[in-house]
Amino acid sequence: MNGRTVRWLMSLTHRPVGAGGGRLVVIRHHRVYADGAIPLYRLGVAASTLAAQLEMLRGLDRAPVTVAEGLERLAEGRSGTWVALSFDDGYADGVRRALPLLATAEARATFFLTAGLIEERRPPWWDVLAHRLERTRAGRLPGQPFGLRLDLPLDGAPNRARALGALLPAFRAPPGRQRALLETLGELLEVGSDPACELATWAEAEALRDAGMEVGAHTLTHPFLSLLGPEAQRREVEGSITLIERRLGVRPRGLAYPAGDHDDDSVAAAGSAGLAYAVTTRAGDVRPGTFRLALPRRGLSDGACLGPGGRFSRRLARAELDGAFDGVRGVPVTP
Repeated sequence: MNGRTVRWLMSLTHRPVGAGGGRLVVIRHHRVYADGAIPLYRLGVAASTLAAQLEMLRGLDRAPVTVAEGLERLAEGRSGTWVALSFDDGYADGVRRALPLLATAEARATFFLTAGLIEERRPPWWDVLAHRLERTRAGRLPGQPFGLRLDLPLDGAPNRARALGALLPAFRAPPGRQRALLETLGELLEVGSDPACELATWAEAEALRDAGMEVGAHTLTHPFLSLLGPEAQRREVEGSITLIERRLGVRPRGLAYPAGDHDDDSVAAAGSAGLAYAVTTRAGDVRPGTFRLALPRRGLSDGACLGPGGRFSRRLARAELDGAFDGVRGVPVTP
């Protein structure tokens, strides 16, 4: 019995969580794929899954708001449960697929943009990594340069996906080390080209602004912030805010720490930049007293919503939103 089936069975006895004086659930998304798309590195949900999530939330009278709106409702002392949608990185499919679905559902969301990569039209390192593995004709990849003891077979999509998963930890490194690893990978796999940048253009980002969505910052180049010094972190945070304001005419109020990675210097950089809030990838609910520069969010991937038969399960998705499986996953339960 796999984990999805176990969670689905647990959801059958789940009792919905009440507001308890005010509760905000921030959902963390990234990309929105066309139904049937099978990317090597899946970082998001299918369009049909997002549509089903929005329909479920409307049925619960919880049409999503922006993160800033949700925090304002908590600050006003209002009682209730609200859901805020957030999309990290700033991929173009957020504009092309998520935005029409949000409009249909009369919902709003916050989009955190990796401003420097958008400006340079440079693909994120994980897209380059996946591209190298997808395009190679090599049958195996020696793992030694990446800290792995075994060679990695590359014949067929399943083996390439496993190789990608094995390589990802090595890329939790400073930007210079990431670039060196990608160069080494390209040489070993004989794939020197980079993929096209799939992040939104500034013109597409304007569509988010014009539709009433909140635009937040996601640093300039998406580094692991805790691996940088205080000044480099400050440049990443403040530079992204300044660039977004210059390009879109709106000053971000919020920041998403890339990959949720942050330390005390990251929090200090967010505070000195005048941000009202920052979000992490730590699971939990936002309550009136939650520290605003390290807010929790909940993931709601395809796997978190689809039952054993592969169909969207409202009961399962609702249980995920309520944090019913936090204990199973070892996540501290927030009061």
